[in-house]
Amino acid sequence: MSRPRAVVLVQSDEPDAERIADAVRAALRGEVKNGKTATEDGAPTEDGAPTDDGAPTDDGAAPGEGGRAPAIALPAEDEEADVAATGGGRPEPSLRDAEVAVALDAASLARAREAGVPRRVALLPFLDARWDGPLDADLVLVPHRALVDDVLELGVPRTKVRVAGPIAPAGFSPPGDRAALREAMEVRPEVPLVVVRGAALDRDDLAPALVQLSLVGRDAVWLFDVGRDPELATALRRHVPGYGLDASMFADGPEAPRAYRAADVVLGRLEGPEAIRAFAVGAAFASVPPRRHQLRLAHQLEVSGVMDVADAAATLSVTVDAALSSEGSEKLRAAAAELDAPGGAARAAKLVTDFVRGALDAAPATGLPRGLERLSEPSETRPTPKGDEAPDGDASIDEELAALREKLGL
Repeated sequence: MSRPRAVVLVQSDEPDAERIADAVRAALRGEVKNGKTATEDGAPTEDGAPTDDGAPTDDGAAPGEGGRAPAIALPAEDEEADVAATGGGRPEPSLRDAEVAVALDAASLARAREAGVPRRVALLPFLDARWDGPLDADLVLVPHRALVDDVLELGVPRTKVRVAGPIAPAGFSPPGDRAALREAMEVRPEVPLVVVRGAALDRDDLAPALVQLSLVGRDAVWLFDVGRDPELATALRRHVPGYGLDASMFADGPEAPRAYRAADVVLGRLEGPEAIRAFAVGAAFASVPPRRHQLRLAHQLEVSGVMDVADAAATLSVTVDAALSSEGSEKLRAAAAELDAPGGAARAAKLVTDFVRGALDAAPATGLPRGLERLSEPSETRPTPKGDEAPDGDASIDEELAALREKLGL
């Protein structure tokens, strides 16, 4: 059976949304092998950063047999543009030919709906259920089960929601040797490396966060990710010196995948691309204090063991210290490894393929026990009297009534 004709749509200023879309496109084309896409398999990324071969060895190939109907890149708006894009020849398959559209944002989902694509899938790329428009998809894929409740509050029926798990952005994969990467980057390999997403800090007042980082008890190398924000880079140049941090910064480009893959800990926001990047490269993730609307999600994610969350700005150093500890780091990395972000694109592709074929299993009800769920340990239960030790229920009740009458003077 051939793969479905699928189009993956994204309209976002966040480069990782496009990188996640690229990973899903590759999986739908069947270009995933041993958990890696063709983009990651030793080839340069879109930024020109080469990758190594440290990805998991599990077979993450996308489902489907037979023909290779391609996943379609973001299509042109009209047929004339399609023809122009191919040098005046026959246009490539576009939105009008798709059996299913996978949209990573509300604008893309609306575009698929207006084009009359018969099946529409909404894919939430980050740990954030906000959706700027109607979430009227036939299937909604989320990166963690903790987001299911948030999606249900948007009015989506539970039968339409599936947990695909986090999807590693193209170019971000676990390193073979972190120490070797650090040496290549000319940073100290003997101490932990922490990547700090600069956008997660208060740019108008960087001092409180920098004070907290300076209070971290363990010696570390600090790499600030400024993304594509030159104003943030200027603010960090002005404020970071003087806090005693061994700090550098990098922008979105060739250094970004390398820096994250070398990191022991990533510090950032729940909803930012940094959380998914941390899961993808196998680094421990620590979150700055969540916003009010994120408190439930933050609690569920912390309880699940995939991250440490600072409960207030004044405890940020404590949270980072805990993530840097050998026990804390090992726990967080193990939880991240179980999420298997490198295999996320293949999982999403399988869910989309099964959905198109009508073979998607019914969504499980949330909150029900899996198998036999013990409510108490045997030592906590009251022993049952045996033989002559068993009290006579009627006699016991009569004695209590008599004592009560005597107390009341009856």
